Amino acid sequence: MTDTILDVRNLQVQFQTSDRLIKAVDGISFQVQRGQTLGIVGESGSGKSVTSLAIMGLIPPPGKIMGGEIRFCRLANNNADTNPGNDAQVVDLRSLSPQQMQQYRGGQVSMIFQEPLSSLNPVYTCGFQLTEALRQHEPDISASEARRRAINLLQEVKLLPSDEILQQNYLDQWRKTAGAALAVEPPEREMLQWVNQQKHAILERYPHELSGGQIQRVMIAMAISCNPSLLIADEPTTALDVTVQATILDLLRELRDRRGMSIIFITHDLGIIAEIADTVAVMYQGKIVEYASVWQIFSNPQHPYTKGLLGCRPQPGHRMKYLPTVSDFMEVVDGPTGEPLIQERQMSSEQIMRLSTEVSSTEVNDRLAALEQQAALLSVENLEVRYPVRGVFGQTQRYLMAVNNVTFQVYPGETLGLVGESGCGKTTLARTLIRLINPAAGKIIFDNVDVAQLSRLKLRHFRRVDANRFS
Repeated sequence: MTDTILDVRNLQVQFQTSDRLIKAVDGISFQVQRGQTLGIVGESGSGKSVTSLAIMGLIPPPGKIMGGEIRFCRLANNNADTNPGNDAQVVDLRSLSPQQMQQYRGGQVSMIFQEPLSSLNPVYTCGFQLTEALRQHEPDISASEARRRAINLLQEVKLLPSDEILQQNYLDQWRKTAGAALAVEPPEREMLQWVNQQKHAILERYPHELSGGQIQRVMIAMAISCNPSLLIADEPTTALDVTVQATILDLLRELRDRRGMSIIFITHDLGIIAEIADTVAVMYQGKIVEYASVWQIFSNPQHPYTKGLLGCRPQPGHRMKYLPTVSDFMEVVDGPTGEPLIQERQMSSEQIMRLSTEVSSTEVNDRLAALEQQAALLSVENLEVRYPVRGVFGQTQRYLMAVNNVTFQVYPGETLGLVGESGCGKTTLARTLIRLINPAAGKIIFDNVDVAQLSRLKLRHFRRVDANRFS
């Protein structure tokens, strides 16, 4: 009996290019325990994603697994809650044929890819793609059962409200239209029909009709559709804002605990690792340079690279002219055998912080004052963007205010940051500035030209020329 669900031993992955051999993963070993989360952290190109693709058997050419073992503890009944005992079978995933690996992929080991929008087919509805994942591993499942299961999955990942909440929403809407007749209850048949329509409507939506957080929930639903024992999440929150990111992390923790599955969480963000991981593997140049519990990694890091990752995080309350990087904490030199050797720089993080000059409030105010003495390059005045909300017969019932009375200026040499959660209007505002969306009201003055009043021909020239100014 063992609690280890995945045991990777001396894994080696190489890519042969036209001029050299790249060791993307260079002899790494780690374990994943049942019901726990292993965090793999490192910079871009460190080998994190290649490791996950090797586990899934998806290494693209010209890549090749050159050595090592990927030992997976399979549960005979594919139930992550089952005590392993005699029902468990250990198999080396590298020894499986492509047909055998297809049964493991999705059924026993599943993956959430880094870019959810590029992972979904834009010409098929989310419901079709979700039911297709179910039919892949359960060929005998009926279409109606697959749709029912798909709806349950979307409710489990909280993309779709529960039946109880949907029924309450119907009652609230019905009572508003009923006016004073609150004692009269709506026909149950009508309520159930409305609830059923709402549940099936989400299945008919295409990926481009969903927000980033919603698409990620669809991907999570697909990943857990066949109740895998191990879920690999490859930077699933990278493209999401912090509020949506937090809800996705909460969802993954909840699914892990409820289903008893294990998670490999891949990221470059140490803050996320601190929140979700039990054990951490730090990767650098294809190797695991430190492997310890999350508490040990953050309280007592041993490797110079780990110390560098922790030390170069922005410090709250400090606005620095220079943000420390990993190279401030370590240097790579040639070792005795020609292999690169990582050495720690003899400088503490406190010394680096003292050497990094902090920007004073006086400097900031002086720069802003100098900028504002110029004529504004872009001036946005009382900008509004509205979307019509139509009823059953196509008539406009109300308007959704996507951008509401926004005013600001941008001066030459200035950087303006737009910050806000998903759905607050950032992207809509940006698209409106170049007239991909027409404003309902307001002015967009760029270089003394009112963009909102440009003809289609002049607008085409404006977009073509000024695209290079911002590149």
